[in-house]
Amino acid sequence: MRLQTRIILLMILFFMLFLAFGVVLIRVLLTPVQITAEEEIAEINLARVSQALRRESEHLGVLIGDWAQWDETYRFVQDRNLKFQVTNLSSETFRKTRLDLLIFIDKKGETVWSNQFDRPARQQRHISELPSGHWPLDHPLLQFEDPKKPKTGILVTGHGPLQIASSPVLTSMGTGARQGTVVMGRFLDQDEIKRLNEQTRVSFDLHPAGKGRVPDENYRLPYYLDRFELLPEARALLDDPDFSHLLGEDSELSQPRFYRDPQAPDRMRIFAHYPDIHGEPALLLEVRVPRIFNHLGRRLAIVVFASLAAIGILFSVVHLIIIRRIVTKPLGRLRQHIAEVQTDESLSERIGVRSNSEIGELVHEYNKMLERLEEDRRRRVEAEGQLRASERRFKELSIRDDLTGLYNTRYFYQGLKHHFEKCARLNKSLALIFLDVDRFKQVVDTHGHIRGSQALREVAQTIKSCIEAPAFAVAYGGDEYVVVLPDRSRADAVRKAEEIRAHMAATSYLAEHGLDVRLTASFGIAGFPEDAQDLEELLAIADSSLFYVKSIGRDGIA
Repeated sequence: MRLQTRIILLMILFFMLFLAFGVVLIRVLLTPVQITAEEEIAEINLARVSQALRRESEHLGVLIGDWAQWDETYRFVQDRNLKFQVTNLSSETFRKTRLDLLIFIDKKGETVWSNQFDRPARQQRHISELPSGHWPLDHPLLQFEDPKKPKTGILVTGHGPLQIASSPVLTSMGTGARQGTVVMGRFLDQDEIKRLNEQTRVSFDLHPAGKGRVPDENYRLPYYLDRFELLPEARALLDDPDFSHLLGEDSELSQPRFYRDPQAPDRMRIFAHYPDIHGEPALLLEVRVPRIFNHLGRRLAIVVFASLAAIGILFSVVHLIIIRRIVTKPLGRLRQHIAEVQTDESLSERIGVRSNSEIGELVHEYNKMLERLEEDRRRRVEAEGQLRASERRFKELSIRDDLTGLYNTRYFYQGLKHHFEKCARLNKSLALIFLDVDRFKQVVDTHGHIRGSQALREVAQTIKSCIEAPAFAVAYGGDEYVVVLPDRSRADAVRKAEEIRAHMAATSYLAEHGLDVRLTASFGIAGFPEDAQDLEELLAIADSSLFYVKSIGRDGIA
């Protein structure tokens, strides 16, 4: 192993150990702080959701207080008058108050009026967790520590969590003997949860206790809030009376559990039990918060490690430059040039070493050897280029007609066979046009063979100007031409023949010799698979079609 390689490997090893130490340091010191901050934010959001649920229960308590402490209700639970029902207990009442449950109970526990309504479905439903007719007088919803204070909370039912409130029926002044109880309820369905999501700006869900989709314990995060001192912002919230009872030890929520979201690693899911109206843990509250500090921590780590990597690379490069310039540069450049010559990659560059030592003399002789090799290579490349150009020219001449520049019959049969087999394999069409210049012998007899040959060249240019690849034209012999049209039907060939015929009719031939020779041609057409199923039959039909046109007067297409 060379000295330079050993030095590089040692530098890489040292740098990798340095980075590993940095990773361990970040995991031991920075990660717990990040998770602590994220858990603080998550608990604050959990508190906001819990407070929102409590606030909804309080609002429901205010609403039921307006109904229960009202003279009209006071009379209704005694005389059950129909006017009260018609005026106040319509479906519009349920729509405006978003109520799903409204029950009036007299002082004996008998149900005076009850409506358990499914607002989304607009139909009645039965809540089996509540008595349907007679209520026991010792039922928890009929017991009040303060007669003027409603009882509120959440009741878990088979239809989902229900925000429920009950209040004793008193007069509008809050006096008089209690004549019964009013019970109201509002289901925490998806619409309500969505509304609370928007209100709190926190993404959360409610699940029955024991049925929440808690992630696997492998995704659980350590609970650091009891190990580290809270951040100042969190301490300020703990001092706030609105939050202290939620985040403090007397919180009605259970100890929260934190998890990484299996579907979204940059999101945290926090779970805590929320009590029902009886104080029992009945609901599993799930709050989802983005792991902002985790994302920022990763970006910070990337920046720090990138900076350290840049510094380490810069230090290594400077070190290597010094060593290379003093020790390994001359020999390294010589070795590199020798390798390039062995692989025949480059002979033009020269080694520049300013030294009068034996290495300098060796490099000088090596440069002279490269000059001789480069000259030999240049001559060989020129000779090979001339040979390849000659090969291409001879190949082109072997398939071209000398007079017209079109393909000759040798290429015709090879190319036609190739295109025919391809079209047959791909289930495509192919068409042939046989073309014979009419009365061309008269042109030769009138103007001579040389100008006759010139006229054939001009006819070939007319045909060539009317076709595009992959179609090609062939000088078939004398005044006969063939046009091969791959992927074209017989109808396409007829149109192409009409185009060539029109161009010939509009062209004045031998004009550069001061002549105005007008030429026409007879066209024979055959198409695959319309006319023939094999190549021999296709050629025969095109040829016979040509002779048919010539036999009926020429200058036509068949």
